[in-house]
Amino acid sequence: MIVVKHSYISARDRQSRVGGKPSKGVAVGRALAHLKYIQHRPGEDREEGGREFFGESDDDLSVKRLRKAVREMADSKVVVHKMTLAPEINPADKRAFTREVMRKLSAEKGLDLQWMAVEHNNTDHHHIHVVILGKDKNGTDVRIDKKDYDKIKEYGDRYLERVHPLELERARAERERKERDRIEQRKRERDAVRQERIREGLELPWMHKKILREQLEPYSQWKEKQLEKGRAKSTAAKRDEQSGAEPEKPYFQDTIQAAGKEWSKQNTLAELKDLNQYLWDNYDERIDKPDYKKLVAWMKDKERLGERKPDSKTDKDKTPEQAKQPEKPKDHFEYKGEKYSKDSSYEKLTSLSEKLRDKKADRLPVENYQQLRGWIENADRARWSGVLERQVELSKLQYGREGAQKIMPDNFRAVNPLQEQVMRNPVVGMFMAGASVANELVRWIPLTDTRDRLKEGRDTLEDAKRDKHQEYVTPGRTEEEKARDKETIEKINQAIDDNQETRDKANDEKKKKKRDRSPEDPFTFDPWGRY
Repeated sequence: MIVVKHSYISARDRQSRVGGKPSKGVAVGRALAHLKYIQHRPGEDREEGGREFFGESDDDLSVKRLRKAVREMADSKVVVHKMTLAPEINPADKRAFTREVMRKLSAEKGLDLQWMAVEHNNTDHHHIHVVILGKDKNGTDVRIDKKDYDKIKEYGDRYLERVHPLELERARAERERKERDRIEQRKRERDAVRQERIREGLELPWMHKKILREQLEPYSQWKEKQLEKGRAKSTAAKRDEQSGAEPEKPYFQDTIQAAGKEWSKQNTLAELKDLNQYLWDNYDERIDKPDYKKLVAWMKDKERLGERKPDSKTDKDKTPEQAKQPEKPKDHFEYKGEKYSKDSSYEKLTSLSEKLRDKKADRLPVENYQQLRGWIENADRARWSGVLERQVELSKLQYGREGAQKIMPDNFRAVNPLQEQVMRNPVVGMFMAGASVANELVRWIPLTDTRDRLKEGRDTLEDAKRDKHQEYVTPGRTEEEKARDKETIEKINQAIDDNQETRDKANDEKKKKKRDRSPEDPFTFDPWGRY
C-alpha cells in the first residue's frame, strides 16, 4: 500500500493572488521555495549542502538547472506539481522505485514528463518528494487528476511485490494485526463502559436491545412512520417535478473521519463501499448522519460517472436530459439471477448480506445496498413484533401445566403398583439409577466410525506439500532456504508414499476377510457390531 499526496502551484490559485489578481512571480517563488525546503529540511539524513536531487537518469541534478527550469514555467497554467510517495515498506532503492513509477505514469498519460525528486529518511515513515514541471519536454500541459493516484499506487505495489515480496507481505500482515488490535481495544472499552452502566443501574444486563426497541417504539408505530416518510418524499418529488425546479443538492465537505482514517472523494468506489460495509458491521463505530450522507453521495457520484458499468440496454435509449436525472429506485433488484424485494424473508436477506461481506463478491449499487439494509431492518423489527406478549402467554401456559400436575393425583401418570413397590427398595433404586447413567454413557459412544483417517492424513500431507512448494517458488528466497524447502518436500513425498502403502495393506486386509468369510455364516459380527 502506498500513500500518495498531490498538490500543485499555479498563478491562479488562492495563495498566488496578490491584491486579488493572479501573480506569476509569486507562483514561481513558491515553487522555488518548495525546492529549497525539500532539499534543506532539517534532519539527520541532510548532507552538507543539502540533499541530492535525482531524475529520470541522473543521480545528482544541478540545482541551478532545476531553478532555471522552474522559472521557465512562469507562463504555463501550472508551474509545478508537488507529489509525495510514501510506500508501506522502505524500498532498498528508492530511486529505482521512483523512476519505475514515474516512467509508467508517463507512458500511461502519453507524456514525456520532466520531474525531479528528493529522498527523505529523517522520519519513521520514509518518503520521496517528487516535483513535476507544469509542461512536459514537448511543451504539453501536464494535468494530474484523481484517477492517476490509483495508477501510481498500482505501479508502486507492483514494484514492491516484485522486489520486496516478503517484506510487503509482513507489512500487510502487521497492518491487519494492528487493525484487529484496534477493533479489539474498542470492544474492550465498550464492554467496560457497559459493565460500568450495569453497576450503576443504568442498564440491565439481561435485556435484549431489540426487546427494548420494540417496547419503546412498537413495530406498528414504526411502520406507520416509515410509510408517512415515504408518502412525504413522494409528494415533494411530484411537487418539484410539476414546478420544474431542480432537486435541492446538499453541500458536502471534502473529508470525513471514519474507522480511524480520513476519507474523501479521492478514494475509489470499492474503498468507499468497503467503508460502508465496515460501518454497518461495527455498530459502535458508525458516523454521524451528515457524514454518512456525504459518503453515500460520493458513492452515487462515482457510480454515475462511470466507475460502475452502465446497462447498455437502457442507457443507450435515454435522452441527455433523462441521463442527467437520477433513476428512481425499483422495489426489487436481482443478484446472480435471484430476485430480492421487501417481501423476501429475513433469512434470505441476511444471507445475501453475508455474501456481500466477501471482498471477492460482486458489489451492489449503493441504491440497492441501501434498499437491502432497509428491508433487513424492517424484517428484523417484524420478527420481534409482539415478542413479549407471546412470551408471557407461553409462560402462563407452562406455569399452568406445572401447577395442574402438582395438584392432580399421580402427576398425570399411571403407575404400576408392582413397579412402585419394587422401586421403594433402596438397592433396586440404586441399581436402576446406575443403569440409567450407564445407558446414557453408552448412547454417547459411536458404534460406527465411517471416517477414512488414512485419506484425511493424505489430504493433510498434500496441503502441506502445496504450501511448501508455494514458499519454494516465492521470489527472493535464498539458495539455502530453497534447499531446506526441497528437503522438506522430499520428506513429505516419502510420508505420502508410506500413507498410500498403508492404505493398500488395509484394503488387501478387508478383501482377504471378505474372501475368508464362512459361507455357512455370512453375517459374522465382531463385539462392536461390525463385520
